Amino acid sequence: MIQIHTVFEASGWRNKVDGLQQGPPFADRHAAAAQGRRIALELRGAHIVHDVDGTVLEHHRYGTAHVRSWVDPVRFQS
Repeated sequence: MIQIHTVFEASGWRNKVDGLQQGPPFADRHAAAAQGRRIALELRGAHIVHDVDGTVLEHHRYGTAHVRSWVDPVRFQS
């Protein structure tokens, strides 16, 4: 699964897609995380937001590489 990490570097907050920097740095973690979330949704990947010290603050998955086949039809009730 593709991983998007929002991390702090000396010049500001950055998003990295599988280790490669994407776009310019952000001054605000929330703005960088919002952009990282958009990238993760588009690529159907995982988005991990780190704190300044590197600890994980959030981890979300927006897709999967596995296709699941259902045995029975899924029924929604309102």
